[in-house]
Formats: sequence, structure tokens, C-alpha cells
Amino acid sequence: MKKTFLLILPALLLAAAVMAQCPGDGQKNIRIEKRIGMDGTHMGARGQWWENPAIAKQIGLSDEQAKKIDALATAHRKEMIKMEADLKISRMELEQLFDKMDNETAIRKKAAEVQKLQEKIYNARLEHRLAVHKQLTADQRKKLLEMRPLGKNKAGGKDCGNCREK
Repeated sequence: MKKTFLLILPALLLAAAVMAQCPGDGQKNIRIEKRIGMDGTHMGARGQWWENPAIAKQIGLSDEQAKKIDALATAHRKEMIKMEADLKISRMELEQLFDKMDNETAIRKKAAEVQKLQEKIYNARLEHRLAVHKQLTADQRKKLLEMRPLGKNKAGGKDCGNCREK
């Protein structure tokens, strides 16, 4: 009986420790089917702020604006999927070059390619954000900014919501 208990106890402790960790180990979480908005109401299927009726009403977002923003977001997501896949492939190829370590010129060239892809992704995100903001009036942007949560617990932050940095 004691042997069984001594075998089960470490497994339970390990399981408890694993379950207490933040999801994704600091990585961005995959979108969930439904999300809770800033005001506690459910947002749209992809969890986008413009799909939340309460937020849309509060900032005075028209259906036409929401459709334009959604079209921009869909096109941006498709573009990001392709660019992030290219970046992952380039990083894999760079690691393979490092493993061989026989051609420093090829390593530097591939590293420059990785850096250019990272810059391309950054610029695409910037342009998307600017394009979305162009769909809003100055008053709508102001209202939306006032609604944004403070701290690292906002969307895209590293805090999973239950974990706090000390």
C-alpha cells in the first residue's frame, strides 16, 4: 500500500504543477471559438472587437464599417499565414545550415533572409493596423482607446490572465 502511494504521489504532484502553468509557455494562444469581450459580453466567432455588439454600439460602429474591417482582417490573416509559414521554413533552413556549419556565407545569407521576413511581417501588421484605423472616425478611435484594458492582460499580452509577473 505504501509503495503504491509513493508511486502515485509524485505523478499527482507533477500533474498539478503542469496544470498550474500558463498555456503556451509565453507563446500566443490560438484563437478560441468564443471570447468574452472587454465588457463581459460574448464577442463574435473569432473574438474580434468589431463583432461584439456592445462595443460596436458603444463606439458607434456602422455595419458597413464592421464589414470593411472584417474584410481587412480576413485578408491580413491569410497574408500572415503565408508569411509566417515562409519565416518558419527559413528558420528551419537556417538551423540546418548551423547544424552542418560548413558554409558561413550561406548562414549569413539565410540569417539575412530570416531578418527580412521578420521585418516584412512587422510592416504588414503595422499597415493592417493603420488600414483598420482609417475605417474609424477620430471619435470612434478615441472611444475604442478608452475602452482598451490596461497592463499586460490585454489581447496579445504575455499574461494569460491568471498568471501575474512578480
